[in-house]
Amino acid sequence: MARSVRLAALSFQLGTAFVGRADRVDQAIRYIEGAADDGADLVLLPEGFDLLQTVESRDVPSARDLEAYRTAQLDMAEPENGPIAQRLQETARSRQVIVVANRTIREDDRLHNQATFIGRDGEIAGRYRKVQLTQNEFEIKGITPGEEIHPVEVEGVRYGVLVCQDMHFPEVAQIYALQGVDVLLNPTQAAGPTEELRYDMLRVRAHDASVYLATSSFIQGTRQSWNARLSRGTIVDYNGFVLADTGLREGHVCATLGLDEERWTSWCTTDDHRRTIGRQRRVDLYARYYKEIGQTKEMMIPRVEARVED
Repeated sequence: MARSVRLAALSFQLGTAFVGRADRVDQAIRYIEGAADDGADLVLLPEGFDLLQTVESRDVPSARDLEAYRTAQLDMAEPENGPIAQRLQETARSRQVIVVANRTIREDDRLHNQATFIGRDGEIAGRYRKVQLTQNEFEIKGITPGEEIHPVEVEGVRYGVLVCQDMHFPEVAQIYALQGVDVLLNPTQAAGPTEELRYDMLRVRAHDASVYLATSSFIQGTRQSWNARLSRGTIVDYNGFVLADTGLREGHVCATLGLDEERWTSWCTTDDHRRTIGRQRRVDLYARYYKEIGQTKEMMIPRVEARVED
């Protein structure tokens, strides 16, 4: 039988005032319940939904005192199975829906920007940790980068996650494609001048990897200089065609994806695109050049080999 999955993408409303973290979690649960009522199998929450524009995040010490600032970030973060996770797990269980929740997770004395998959049974089904951290995340907040790019399989569907800035690096999407993912998920809190370009970029990522892609983000009614948030929830297919889009409106959209249909493009005439592009990609050639260039290029995040030796 052909496989399918019904996804929900969110446009998460931010008001002009700061609210409590508990209010943000309540808001997320309302969105999950609304999408579940619409028949969603999986609901994608945007990046950092539990802390963006909250009183708790506003009242941390200034980053000019880096030690105090990082201590506050650790104090705010919860472990993977903390109180917020437990609320989301109960919602997933009661509404029989898969939830992908992306937020900052604490593990011992380290922070991770993590997308956590919660199954319909309320149990954690997998995780992905953002590999392409922003300068602020790595050098200011002290978040530890992820080191694995592996699909998360839930109910026979293979998902790959691109958290926010991950999408700017086509290598991440390509690695997922070569591992046979069905759907890419992009939780983000993108804002600023490149926000509109982001949608074209995501359509290209979906086409190049020959996969479906869903993105969830934030919308804010009041423009705040570069930090305007006029995002939307969008689901596109492997040709970059938009299947569902919230527009600049609060709420969710759903689309049912046929995961096993043949994926034709304008230039693949004898086989479907997913198989064709995979066979054509010269990973050995690219790996050789990356290895040569990587010996000398400046790296914000230290090379993996150096961290292993330490």
